[in-house]
Amino acid sequence: MTTVAPAGTAPPAPSRAAGRDPYFDNAKFLAVVLVVIGHAWEPLRASNVGGRALEAAQTFVYAFHLPVFIVMCGYFSRGFTAGRDRTRKLVAAIVVPYVIFSVAYPLWAGLLAGNHVGWDPLEPYYLTWFMPALLLWRLSTPLWQQIRYPVTAALVISMLAGFITLPSMLNAAQVLSFLPFFVVGLTLRPHHFAFLRRRAMRAAGAALLVLGGVAAYAAALTVDPEWVHWRRSFGQLGVGAPAGV
Repeated sequence: MTTVAPAGTAPPAPSRAAGRDPYFDNAKFLAVVLVVIGHAWEPLRASNVGGRALEAAQTFVYAFHLPVFIVMCGYFSRGFTAGRDRTRKLVAAIVVPYVIFSVAYPLWAGLLAGNHVGWDPLEPYYLTWFMPALLLWRLSTPLWQQIRYPVTAALVISMLAGFITLPSMLNAAQVLSFLPFFVVGLTLRPHHFAFLRRRAMRAAGAALLVLGGVAAYAAALTVDPEWVHWRRSFGQLGVGAPAGV
């Protein structure tokens, strides 16, 4: 049954829940911008330009920009269910762009370097690793929604991944290491983000960013930056299991 608004009255405005929320659009945009900035800094770091300040900035950005983006990917994957239509959308949104860019990147790199660069769809080139990772995480969504303690299970998997040197196929180490952030996103609800929008929480967030920048500067040139890339085993990082965990 439908209802009709009385004559002379305007229809109710659509709620924010029915459309896009600029809060998340802005957050995703800023996270992607930080990804671009982080990669743009690489040539400068390779040329020893910027010194400690640039190393600190790189560590600071990499400590949170991907986790934030992955949490939001998990949050917006809550409604994913296995099915023909969903699978078709995944192919169109993830698989097709991955194939295109995984071919384009080596070709472009080969032209720049003047060398032939091989193509292997199971060995993501450069930053294309995120697309197959997102595909695997999203396909696993129904499983995490059936587990009683999904975040705990994902944390255990992430920690266990550090004990062994995983193959480079599909960047398995990063897929498993970043998994808890995606699962955390699956468990979050709108009221959690409403809590973050409070003035006190925003002030606390600003203070945390400042402290994080100070900590990154203090750790620059002394702590292996691979710690914030989440792609090395404990053995590759040169530490034992207790320190690695």
